[in-house]
Amino acid sequence: MAPSTSPSLVPAPSPSPAPPTTIDEVIQQANDIIDQSLRTPSRIGYFTALYERVTVNVRRALIAGNVFQDNARMARLDVVFASRFLAAWNTWSSGGTPTKSWKMAFDALDQDSPLVLQHLLLGMNAHINLDLGIAAATVAPGPQLAALKEDFHRINALLSRLVAVIEVELGEISPRLKRLEAISPDGENAVFNFAMDAAREGAWLLAEILAPLPQEKWGPIIEAHDQVVADLGKLILHPGALAEGLIAWIREAESKDVAYNIQVTGG
Repeated sequence: MAPSTSPSLVPAPSPSPAPPTTIDEVIQQANDIIDQSLRTPSRIGYFTALYERVTVNVRRALIAGNVFQDNARMARLDVVFASRFLAAWNTWSSGGTPTKSWKMAFDALDQDSPLVLQHLLLGMNAHINLDLGIAAATVAPGPQLAALKEDFHRINALLSRLVAVIEVELGEISPRLKRLEAISPDGENAVFNFAMDAAREGAWLLAEILAPLPQEKWGPIIEAHDQVVADLGKLILHPGALAEGLIAWIREAESKDVAYNIQVTGG
């Protein structure tokens, strides 16, 4: 397969779909982005392919009915949570300005230097560190938030279980990541787990701050938190001279075929 070069920043414009109201609609809209990303190709497909897998796993857990305490509430949380990513992408790809943390992730899509891993972490950073807390406070305002905590941790456990799978698949894209994993089995796992653990804690803290307040007072709090998350995104992109030397070494052997990488990331 010939490597793809100069991937497009934005897939071909199309009318923005209506916000999803069900998990099936979330999955369909994610797949629409993935399909267009494969055709273009566009690196937004990396995070979207991963996110679609997460959403499918949540849907299966809801169908099984034995994972969450309140399936209806978790279905609402999943849709509200996903809608923030989809809205951010539709805003940015149509020329608008999303949150600072999402803008940073989207602006990086046209850069050749970030690893696939960095693109995934940028998406996770914006979506979990910012969007998840807002979504939790939206579906469980005020005193209802406390009842959500157990299911909040369970949905994050679903995210964690995908980490080992993703690590193996990233080795197909980045063979030198695989070599590092062989040398230090906990290395890459530590990167993902640290990012996810920190993101979960930050998301719940934000939810606890927002939930007691009326939504009309959320704006300044979200804006300030968004800046913190965007600053973390800068560290993901530019982690310092020593780490950037290692990133450059990994990048030399990483697949440049964006469409292939999307297929691998999507399983």
